[in-house]
This record gives sequence, structure tokens and C-alpha cells, in this order.
Amino acid sequence: MYRAGLFLLALALAACGQLSIFFNPEPYRVRLEPTQLGYEVDDEGNIIVVQNSAVVEVAPGAPEGVLERYEYVVVDDSGQEVFPGASLGSGVVGIPFPPGREEVNGQIRYAWGRSQPFTFSLDGAVAAEHLSQGAPLNWRVQVTWYARLTDGKEISWEQTYQIKFPLTGGD
Repeated sequence: MYRAGLFLLALALAACGQLSIFFNPEPYRVRLEPTQLGYEVDDEGNIIVVQNSAVVEVAPGAPEGVLERYEYVVVDDSGQEVFPGASLGSGVVGIPFPPGREEVNGQIRYAWGRSQPFTFSLDGAVAAEHLSQGAPLNWRVQVTWYARLTDGKEISWEQTYQIKFPLTGGD
């Protein structure tokens, strides 16, 4: 009977769109388009880094804030850092993101939110090193994103993006 009650509660919350408030372990994600980081090489051998469009996705119920900055490391097939101790892996973003809720006709409705798009792309030095190593298949960029919520709380989360060659803007 207890299990049936929990199931009905979960079902009712899901029907209201509020289940993810309680069970979403990742309230914020930075989604890329294309979904991987990468580059192309033109006919003259020049590396052309693909510009990724990025957005912060906010889970239903999560508070609003500002994506302030990021830090990253590049790891190879074995998980070892490619540029140990290098200072090239950080940047400032400064993009606000909405709360995971909206008000419709005076009623609060929990829904996914998205920031305005911003650009986040592979560093040219990383692309050059990746190409010089023969464009290995499993190099990754491990990014730690840092945000400040409107209540002043600082949060961070990690995401990993694969490096791909060749990567065109439509992949």
C-alpha cells in the first residue's frame, strides 16, 4: 500500500510537471550546438575552429542566476590532462539565465528555461595539438561552469564535451 501511495504521488507530480523539482540531480546544463567541440582544416592546411552556440538550460523549479565563468582541462584517450598546468583553460561568460518557472495568469507553472545563446568553442591551441597528435577519437574537454544565483549563492557543475575532427557547423 505504501509503495502504491508513493507511485501515485510521483504520478501526480509528474502530471503537474513538478517531478523534476524533486528528482533532478542536474538543475543546470550548458547545451552546445553542434553538440561536440571541434574544428576543420581548409585546403591550405589552416585550422578553422567551429563556433558553437551555447545556452544554459534550467530545470523546472531551479532558481535564476548568472553564468559567470568557466574553467576547463583537456584530457586524452587515457584520461590524462593534455596541457597540465596550462593557463589557457578559463574564461568569463556573464550570461543571465531565467528561473525554471513562469507565471501564467497569476499561476506559477514549473517549466524548463533557457538563457540567451552565447558562443563557446574549442580553443585554437587545443585544436592544433589535437591535429598534431593525429586527431585521436576520445579527447575531451572537461568544463566546470560557475554561476551565481539571485540569492547570492555560488554554484558550479561539471560537463564533458568530446573533441571532433572534422566537425562542421551542421554536425
